Amino acid sequence: MGTVSPLYRRMTYLLVVATFLLMLMGGYVKAIGAGLSCPDWPLCYGQVFPFLQGDVYAYTPWMIFSEWFHRLWASMVGLFMLAMLYWSFSYNSKVPLLFRLSILCVLLFGVQVILGGLTVIMGLNQYIVVFHLGNAILIIMMEMTIAFVATVNSNITFVAPTNTSN
Repeated sequence: MGTVSPLYRRMTYLLVVATFLLMLMGGYVKAIGAGLSCPDWPLCYGQVFPFLQGDVYAYTPWMIFSEWFHRLWASMVGLFMLAMLYWSFSYNSKVPLLFRLSILCVLLFGVQVILGGLTVIMGLNQYIVVFHLGNAILIIMMEMTIAFVATVNSNITFVAPTNTSN
């Protein structure tokens, strides 16, 4: 026990929170009808910052910004996930499950990127949208499993409550 650093363990928690926020953003984008406010992928109207153009598009600048920010946040989560994979490699000899789960998580994220692109390219095809959400659920479940394994293999001592009333 005690093989995983407290910083790594905390970073796994942050990754779960960041992914949960990403899923909320995706739901928000869908709820406001902005799922196609960036009609191309990976750019948005062929630009990096299209929402700065004002009301020259069929969607409001806020809708375009919401979809754009969802993509930006997804990119940041992806980079964070790659950092966690890199770091988990250092625990491969002591906790090989962390590295294996991290590899699977990154692979699922790669599928998620493809599904996100197909969501736009296929015009919000209902099956692609459902698979995009389903895969996101698998990713966050995998991240929570990584966080659990990191917690179990850290210096945290779990103490059972004692019954003091006799």
